[in-house]
Amino acid sequence: MGREPNEETGSSVEAGVKATTGLIVAAVGTYNPVAGMALGALKEYVDAPVVRLIEEERARRAERAERALQSGAEEAQQPLDRLVQTIETSPELLALMAETVQAAMQTPLPDKITALGRCLGRGVRDEAMVDAERLRVRGLAGIEAPEVKLLEVLNKETYPTPEGWTQDRWPGWRRPEILIELPGFAKVLDASIARLTAEGIVKDEGIGRFGGDDHNAREMWILTDFGRDCLSLLLAVSQPPSANS
Repeated sequence: MGREPNEETGSSVEAGVKATTGLIVAAVGTYNPVAGMALGALKEYVDAPVVRLIEEERARRAERAERALQSGAEEAQQPLDRLVQTIETSPELLALMAETVQAAMQTPLPDKITALGRCLGRGVRDEAMVDAERLRVRGLAGIEAPEVKLLEVLNKETYPTPEGWTQDRWPGWRRPEILIELPGFAKVLDASIARLTAEGIVKDEGIGRFGGDDHNAREMWILTDFGRDCLSLLLAVSQPPSANS
């Protein structure tokens, strides 16, 4: 039996979307040393196992990019081919898509890939939000598994203050309490905080609040509003829908 007409149309659309996705990944990959490698030229100089690893990594990156675009289509409530056509009409959306795909290709976190795609979809749905969504994409791009753990700690209620203080709890997270929650971060906490601070995701609430030379008293790390926004995007993906929804 032959295929039904709608099956043939569906296959044609799917093939077109995959081809377009491949072109998008290739275009973004020109800025990436792994995704943009010309394997044909490499095979002459690199051992076969190394070439195989590179090919596998390229395949993973392409699959992540496709998942992000699919997530964007679902958020925009458009078929994937229509999403791509819409993006092609706008330089701003093209820039948002490029940053989204680049960030998605570089992360192994499925929830982050979905969240990135949702940012793209919201930008497509409302072009007035494109600039804000680009900032969210950049914020999410700076968050990987270690940063997620730190953000989840900073999102908790802080530790109690010593007896006799006017406040019941510290206004932010001090280094000693963070390391109680994340003991493996002793030598990398500065790097993680610096990364999140640069993206505007966390800030030190202790600056100007406490004097003296007690380093631990001055550092009071909290999530910014933007940080809570980025974390909520990731948590919204990871949390299963309620039975009543």
